[in-house]
Amino acid sequence: MDLHLLRSFREVARERSFTAAAKNLLLTQPAVSQQVKALETEIGERLLDRSGREVRPTKAGEVLLEAADRVFALLDDAVRRVKETRATEEGAVTLACGDTVALYLLPPALADFRARFPKAEVVVRNHHSREIVELVLSGGADLGVVTAPPHLDPALESATLLEERLVLALPPGHARAEKGIERLSEIEGEPAVMLAKPSVTRSVVERGLRAAGTTVSTVFESGNLEVVKAYVARGFGLSFLPQMAVTTEDRARFSVHAIPGDFPRRRLVVLRRRDRFRTRLAKELTAALARHARVSRAKRAGGASG
Repeated sequence: MDLHLLRSFREVARERSFTAAAKNLLLTQPAVSQQVKALETEIGERLLDRSGREVRPTKAGEVLLEAADRVFALLDDAVRRVKETRATEEGAVTLACGDTVALYLLPPALADFRARFPKAEVVVRNHHSREIVELVLSGGADLGVVTAPPHLDPALESATLLEERLVLALPPGHARAEKGIERLSEIEGEPAVMLAKPSVTRSVVERGLRAAGTTVSTVFESGNLEVVKAYVARGFGLSFLPQMAVTTEDRARFSVHAIPGDFPRRRLVVLRRRDRFRTRLAKELTAALARHARVSRAKRAGGASG
């Protein structure tokens, strides 16, 4: 089987578009279409359903796509292993992470890493947790940092980076803005600005509220944490925020307090595929993230109130 044909099919199946696949492969759309047709002829099965607005793999195509992902992952690993034998500090590593990590944990870790490996290429892809998991599974990212999901694909392994408290953010003028709360029941039914579903952090918050027998009234939700904080500052409602994401500037805009009781913590993990070769650069970037996660935890210990 010609790997060029397989690569073209894989790109179309992943992008759900001949046009996007051709752009990624630096080929013309007719050329990609011809390559996919040639592969279908060779295999004797229709691999793509072209009847709808999107191009989708058929059942046979899904089987081949899964195999293609494994084939190209093995080839990528082989290339990486060969490059590792050069004992060079050059190379590339791709990290996928969410907003909180990208804004607050990654910058110092990345600066540390770049200082040690100035010739290395680092690509950061900013996505939601579900997309991060898919990127790591498909080989689109070497590493992913997410809030620990409730279920992990068996093809992935995880290592804990950081466990952190969530904190209660109260808008200006709130009756308990100065002292905070002693029981979650004190905020029963109050308007809240929440991270949007299906955020894993949102599920952690909801689990904590259910355990306390308390409900809040969601009046606004967003997948962007900075938007959530801006709406709290404007008085639209309270919120529950990762402690890492609360800055000195935020504390001047709204009050931040510890959440009473045994409220669940958020756990950040690094994900990678079990069957992928982990390069030196991937190991070193993971280590830099772990070092700065420890620094972040030390700085914020005991700093939830005030």
